[in-house]
Amino acid sequence: MNSKKEKLDYLLIPTGWKRQRKKRAIEELKEREIKNIIILNGNNSEEDILYLGKKLKSGEKIGFVTFPLHYEEYKIIIKKAQKDKKFPRRIKIEHIPTNETIKQFLYGIFGLADEIFLEGTPEYAKNKSKNTLIFKIKEFIKWLLK
Repeated sequence: MNSKKEKLDYLLIPTGWKRQRKKRAIEELKEREIKNIIILNGNNSEEDILYLGKKLKSGEKIGFVTFPLHYEEYKIIIKKAQKDKKFPRRIKIEHIPTNETIKQFLYGIFGLADEIFLEGTPEYAKNKSKNTLIFKIKEFIKWLLK
């Protein structure tokens, strides 16, 4: 085991792009001590973060196995959830990067735009307007990725 990497309390693996994320998670398991693995099964990133907010304790270290722009989206959602006291503070987060395909890059841009331009907290995911241009483009990209 490589002692240069800190241990993780949780290795978090979002659903989607399973082969890519599974391969990267296995690599990470060989390189460091990991206490728990959670497959994030929410309908969207906001649900995943709200679920984690109920499970995690201050001071824990978590690592997200995902492509770079998706990780940036998670960071924004975490800040919003912390502001609403729905995610503990002093959680150390780490990106465990996967390669990013052009499709993931495009999807990531619209996911980030969703979080940056839509005001509110992660709770708004339940009430997101399905008529916004960003939402429609994001859904179209999801359809293309199937």
